[in-house]
Amino acid sequence: MITEVTFSTYLIAAAIAFGFGAVPVAYTVGRLNGINVFEVGSRQAGATNVWREVSRKQGVIVTLIDWVKGMTAILMARQLGLQGPELLVPATAAVAGHWNSPFTKFKGGDGVVTLMGTSMGIVPVVVFIGLVLGTTVSVITNKKVAHPSLWGGIAGYLTFITLSFRPNSNIDPNLVYGLTGIGIAIMLHSMYFHRRHREYFTAKAVNDEQDPNLHQDRLN
Repeated sequence: MITEVTFSTYLIAAAIAFGFGAVPVAYTVGRLNGINVFEVGSRQAGATNVWREVSRKQGVIVTLIDWVKGMTAILMARQLGLQGPELLVPATAAVAGHWNSPFTKFKGGDGVVTLMGTSMGIVPVVVFIGLVLGTTVSVITNKKVAHPSLWGGIAGYLTFITLSFRPNSNIDPNLVYGLTGIGIAIMLHSMYFHRRHREYFTAKAVNDEQDPNLHQDRLN
């Protein structure tokens, strides 16, 4: 294990994390099932879009792999000698890779699941609790809101913050601020994407209201 952390260490860790984040899991799974996720649903390469437009089983697979991408990026960074708040660098890079994958012409998804994976690698216990709650919220709101994974992420991070600042938590506050900052960036990124494609989402909402069972065959 490399113990001396230099600027090069950060660059290497960031590059590795970006590479893991950029692996186009949702796009690949969609293509294997004859669907281009950038042309259906939310038009993003994420687990939620695969869940809705391909199948629930494939959505779960994408969720697990995207989570592993983030987790692995942090484990690799730890092997390079990064620890504590230093791990925020590869965490950010992994999300950036998921947003802008060079394998899909720099298109991607929100990065909520990837961030949860990196967070699990940094502060596992409290993030696991937040993950359970966040996943529950995502499942409950799956057909009720435009982007359930985003709301699930918000619920998970609120839990994370609450538990991290409890007495005797022994969690560096800089980690809390940093991971929360990345979570806010994901939220803003999602809002920006939806605003840019407002016409599409408006039309989709109208179509879904007229035919609510349009994709029911894919979900079963």
